[in-house]
Amino acid sequence: MRLAIDTSGVEQALVVLDGRRLLAADDWVRLRADPPVLTRLDAVVKRAGGKPDDLEAVMAARGPGSFTGLRVGLSLAAGLAYARHIPLYIADSLAILVRRATGDPATVALRDAGRREVYAWREGEPARRMSVDELGGWLPAAARIMVEPAGSLARWVPGLAHLEVPPSERRTLSAALLDSAIWTFDSQKPLRYDEVQALYVQPAAAEERKRKAP
Repeated sequence: MRLAIDTSGVEQALVVLDGRRLLAADDWVRLRADPPVLTRLDAVVKRAGGKPDDLEAVMAARGPGSFTGLRVGLSLAAGLAYARHIPLYIADSLAILVRRATGDPATVALRDAGRREVYAWREGEPARRMSVDELGGWLPAAARIMVEPAGSLARWVPGLAHLEVPPSERRTLSAALLDSAIWTFDSQKPLRYDEVQALYVQPAAAEERKRKAP
């Protein structure tokens, strides 16, 4: 029994799997009144027919995304792995996000980073942080784009809003997390507990420009 956690965005998920088979999943939208993630973890593992001591490996999304969400998810994963002496894996959050698209695969992922900035990822490149004013020149003309929150591309770059994957063509986050977890557990190497770090990409673009200004 293995566990995957993604608490990096507004939508969050847990999945429990046995090999490549889904045993249980939980999807929710982050709210202040939410039960603690540890409570959700205990419930989803019980629905899978086990208990936390039965876990054999754990994976967590490392970002980019919410600072608090990443700390929660990564700390929980590292704590479980350390306490139970099981392998620990991480996965990039935006690479999980693109897996939510149904039909033709998404090739770009965008996540709101606040301050009119976005976390941006496209195939073959690492995630980066940029101003929404730069998106028009950076986005490929024929991209299929997963955006969080949904509908934001029309606000950021109105002329390219048609490239966003609509809500009707999106799977749950847990379905995308399951696919990512299967690939990660099968093909990647586990980390040492002290190697686990959140991916915050880089300083906010506005702050970076201010720092470099003469």
